[in-house]
Amino acid sequence: MKSKTSKIKNIIFKDYQKDGDYWSYFGNSLIYEILDTFNKTDWNYLKEDLITWKDFEHSIFSRAILDYDAHRIVDEVDVYEIFFTEFVLQTDLDDADCQLQDLMCLQGIKKPNLLLLEQIKEKIKILSNYKLTIHSKENFEKAEQIVEDVISKIHYR
Repeated sequence: MKSKTSKIKNIIFKDYQKDGDYWSYFGNSLIYEILDTFNKTDWNYLKEDLITWKDFEHSIFSRAILDYDAHRIVDEVDVYEIFFTEFVLQTDLDDADCQLQDLMCLQGIKKPNLLLLEQIKEKIKILSNYKLTIHSKENFEKAEQIVEDVISKIHYR
């Protein structure tokens, strides 16, 4: 478990200064090779361990995990839950601000967790006050509405 997560962190650390193209075309596949060996226990350990990760690790891994499900069938874990956990944990507001554009993926989360959704709402509020945001007020309003829509679906299940 821990060694698999450590291997992912080592891959990220070794090449974290490389650009997004590197990760899209090569680096993510190295991470995916390890994720492909994960069982349910490994996934649970990873989710618990995310809180100890550094911002650059969150930044790279969140982008990798978002595309992971597109290439594989993953029944044991919700990659969107992991992505949004990373989004909430991200303290680098530039990276979190960029990740806001992926908020529509929240509608794909398998088992929405109310606490996580509330944390996402709080992160959106923080980003809406961020002076260097790339988003308009309307984008933040849409993001808040997406979260509210997912919350309302929880109450109807």
